[in-house]
Amino acid sequence: MLPTFKHESLNPTPPPAAPGEFVAPRRLRVAILDDHPVTAIGLATCLSRDARFDVVLTETSTDRFLEALTQLRCDVAVVDYNLPDASCDGMSLIRRIKRHARKTAIVTLSSDPARDSTAFPAFRAGACGFLSKADPEPLIRDMVHAAAQQPLQFHLSIDGRIRLGRPDDSADLLSATETEILRHISLGLSVTQAARRLSRSKKTISSHKRRAMRKLGLADDLALGLYLKKRFESRLPG
Repeated sequence: MLPTFKHESLNPTPPPAAPGEFVAPRRLRVAILDDHPVTAIGLATCLSRDARFDVVLTETSTDRFLEALTQLRCDVAVVDYNLPDASCDGMSLIRRIKRHARKTAIVTLSSDPARDSTAFPAFRAGACGFLSKADPEPLIRDMVHAAAQQPLQFHLSIDGRIRLGRPDDSADLLSATETEILRHISLGLSVTQAARRLSRSKKTISSHKRRAMRKLGLADDLALGLYLKKRFESRLPG
């Protein structure tokens, strides 16, 4: 486990202030999950510099992160969507976090240049925000704060600004599972590799792939490749 920056966050809630006494706004409790220690520590440092936040958990292990969430009260979880060594895919991770900590707002983080390939499935799974690892520190801090304040909205970082809205997707007719499988195929994974990554059988992945192709009217793998190239290289509308 990486070092936590604010151990005092684990203390009991302080007693209520006396009448007329100034009460400082409560800091938002933030948990961070990224499989790269440097990124995880960098995010913790970034947020710890802001008086609005109290980083109570910084982890690189999905299992340890989920276990800690059952014991810690967190307002926001900032999680890397693409965790190659995790025991579950990005959508499943978001759903598991929501089961472990229902009141925790989830902001996804990705280095994928094709934002739709991450933002839309994260939205479908129940996240309330998407950040790029290339976003500047002030935007990251504002996104985390905005997600905690409006957890029922989806927050996007577009052109250096935070905007509310549904991520653009031209294939709403696809199921969440089909969307996730096509995203993995767009990353260059074979059906066998996608099955291993998603902990499913090769037959299941192939069936979902064929069903998605039928819905999209794609006749063969060449047509699928052209569709994926166009779709996952697109940008969210301004």
